[in-house]
Formats: sequence, C-alpha cells, structure tokens
Amino acid sequence: MAINDQQKLYKDLELKKFQPIYFLFGDEPYLLNQCTHRFKFSVLDENTVDFNYSLFYAADADVTNIKDAVETLPVFTSHRLVILKNAHELKDSELLELQPLFDNPVESTVFVILAEKVDKRKKAIKTLLDNAFCVEFKKPYDNQVPQWISYLCQNINLKISTEAIHRLHRLVGNNLTELENQISKIQDYIGDRTQIELTDVNSVVSFSREESVFDFTKAIGQKDRVKALEQLVSLMDQGQNEVAIISLLARHMRLLLTVRSGMDQGIGGAKLASLAQVPSYFIESYCDQARIWPIRKIEEAISVLHETDKALKSSPLSSHIWLENMVLKSCSL
Repeated sequence: MAINDQQKLYKDLELKKFQPIYFLFGDEPYLLNQCTHRFKFSVLDENTVDFNYSLFYAADADVTNIKDAVETLPVFTSHRLVILKNAHELKDSELLELQPLFDNPVESTVFVILAEKVDKRKKAIKTLLDNAFCVEFKKPYDNQVPQWISYLCQNINLKISTEAIHRLHRLVGNNLTELENQISKIQDYIGDRTQIELTDVNSVVSFSREESVFDFTKAIGQKDRVKALEQLVSLMDQGQNEVAIISLLARHMRLLLTVRSGMDQGIGGAKLASLAQVPSYFIESYCDQARIWPIRKIEEAISVLHETDKALKSSPLSSHIWLENMVLKSCSL
C-alpha cells in the first residue's frame, strides 16, 4: 500500500491530473471535508455540474445507485465526480459489491471515497488500498497547530496576535473543525475589527474539557497531588472517559520523557521543542516539569499508568478508586 502525499494530491488537482479512484481516510474530518471542496472545484464545470456530480453517504446509500453513478458517462465534459462519504460505515457485503469498481476503475469518473478509519483485514479494502490513490489525513501535531490557527484566520481575512494563538490553542487543542468554529464566533464578536486579541479569545471561547485535561496533566507533571485530585474530580464531573484520562496522561508522560532525555543531552530551546513536537511557547513549561522527574521515575510512572489502564478494563472496583490511587502513586514517585 502506497500512501501518497497530501501536497501531491493538491498539486494534481490544480493541474487537473485526475486518477479514477481516490481513497482518503484519517482522523482529521476538517481536512477530509476540505478535500471534497477541492475535488468539486477542480473536476466540475459549473455549467454541467447537475449532470456530472453525485454525492453519497454510506449509512443511507444504495450500493447499486453508487455503482450506477460511477459507471455513468460524463455529459458535455471529460469527467464525472462521484463522492462517497463515511465509507467506514459500509457493511462487508456492500464493500464486496463495490469491489469490481476497485478492480477495474472507470477512467471517465473520478470516484472519491472518504472514511475515518480503515480495516485493512477486509478483502475489498485491501483491493482499494492497492488500486486507489490513497492519502491519510492525520490530526496535526501540537507544534503545527499555531500555523493552522493563523491559516484559518487568514482564510477569513483576519489577523491574530501571538498571545491569542497560544490561548486558543490551549483552550481548543488540535481539533481543526472546532478551531474554525471558534474563530468564526470570534469574528462575529469583534465586528469590523480585523485583528483578534487575547481578550477576544477569553471573551468568546468557553472554558473547555481540553483546558481541564491540560491542567490535570500539568498538575501530575508538577507532582502537585492536591491540584491533580481536584482536576481529576472536575474531569469526571464533565463525563471524561476514565481510559481516555489514562491515555492523555500517558501521552504527557511520554512527552516529558522525550523532553528530559533531550535536556540530559544538552538540547534546549526551539530544537528541543521540535524534538518533542510541541510549540516553542509550551516548551518551558514542559522543561520545568521534566526537571522534577529523573528518567527512571518517568518510566515508573508510565508503568503505573499501564497497570491502571489494565485495572480499569478488568477490575470490578470503582474506576474512581483506581484513578485516585494512580494520582497518589504518580505524585509520590
């Protein structure tokens, strides 16, 4: 399976170099949706769009209708465009019905299949991966989010201060769709102004679950047992999944391990931020936490998290007991 580069896809569409079948998948819905617009702009002619465009959603689409749309010849133009969204919701039997289109793509149709996740064990998916132009769209790393925030603002002719970027990133995280939604709300709030400031973000973007998670992991990183327990209660009250809490904390501890290892090698500043794949404006906080943790202690904490994860999935005891015990153990290492 060859996963092609996103930039190659965009460049080919600009040049109108089309493949008969595309398989676009990943956990970043914003980028997948943006691709839909790119294909429509590149493939379709506004004068003939009604004859040459079909959009299907897997949950309520009839596979026969999808096949018919793909096999229909274009009208007054070189290509038809058929888009199938949420293909991960197709049943195995439906995928097998579509397999002939994967084996022998229709050259006069640009067939675009989008999915959030891929089960590579399925025969039809294997065929699709072998025959289609495939691109995986992943959520951006933390150190890529500031550029995305600037880009999303530029798209609607707004500028944003560095402090506002930092705050928006911390409150919303790396969810591009939610970032776009929040920036749109801020645009409505600031009216005719074209610059987003820190106060605008604080006024519009509400205190979020991501903020609580950030404070919880930071409290563990600082070995602040009291604050960590307070933040844990807050997360549980918000309905945060227990296993997800462990997963987020494990990610944080692995990040501290990377930072501490880099510091021990004499790496610092922007180079260390790049190594840890975090924005440079977060790196000092991570360094402050990492100084508290020798590498051996971070590894012990990760082991505690692994044990807690197993217990949460198998033990009859209340999840609160395991999580509180995990906080107490971690902060006393």
